[in-house]
Amino acid sequence: MPRYLGVGKESAYGTATAATVWYDIIRENLAAKRMTVFDRDTVADRQLSKVARGEEYVEGEIEMYLNSQQIGHLLLSCLGSVVTTGTGPYMHTFSVADSLPSLTLRSGLDDVKEKIVVGAVVDTLEIVAEVGKARARAGIIGRRLTFGDVGSPIFTEKEDFTHGDVTITIGDVTKRPRRMTLRMNNNLERIHVLGDYYLLKLKPKKFEVTGSFELDFESEAEYQDFLSLTPRDLNIRFEKSDHRIEFDIERFVYTDAKVEVRGRELLVASFEFAALKSGMQDAVKIILVNDDEGY
Repeated sequence: MPRYLGVGKESAYGTATAATVWYDIIRENLAAKRMTVFDRDTVADRQLSKVARGEEYVEGEIEMYLNSQQIGHLLLSCLGSVVTTGTGPYMHTFSVADSLPSLTLRSGLDDVKEKIVVGAVVDTLEIVAEVGKARARAGIIGRRLTFGDVGSPIFTEKEDFTHGDVTITIGDVTKRPRRMTLRMNNNLERIHVLGDYYLLKLKPKKFEVTGSFELDFESEAEYQDFLSLTPRDLNIRFEKSDHRIEFDIERFVYTDAKVEVRGRELLVASFEFAALKSGMQDAVKIILVNDDEGY
């Protein structure tokens, strides 16, 4: 029974395309959302008596283990722009753009059917690393859901990243966190127009980058020294052999920080942060090194 997520980049919004890569996902819950319009503003009767078809779109989440060969299209749809260099492995540098490319997603359901979502764009993308695993979660909004014949997926043989492959560097100080989360949010606006029940397009609004991490400290003094570090630049790096994913944040601020004393154990500090644009530098720049020639 095939279980997969096929991904292809569309030439125009909502134009279905074949899958060019397949993701071995943990789960997905992409589903059609159908609005219903009631006669709440009429005066003939105090009870609802009329109903009409409203706008439709697709919404849901995809979750997978973090893998350098299973993230590139999602990064592009989330940020919007990519420049590729090298001759293999290739280096892909993703940056924030004003428009976002759309994807066709094909989810294998059973032996005969796959679920097809056209006009899919990444609304949110979250990277989570904790002891035992590293995962990516993508919040998706799409134009329309249909069904087709099951495909024949081919999965990458590259190993997934794990918690042992991640480091966090702030300034010149490198730490290995207990847990780390990075979240990017496009705050997509759904655009509907007359003459069609489905989405015309999705418009990205304010791009937000937030996150959190937990670190161990030997003493309160070490914790306070860490808080006072300047400049506030942050690098989160997953690396395995010649493949890596790197999140480079030029400037950020702590939005919350607290420390917990657990008996005679190390101090465990929890930090929450928000990234800021710094001059011409985006709030986040993402570098992906893998075997893909381009996106």
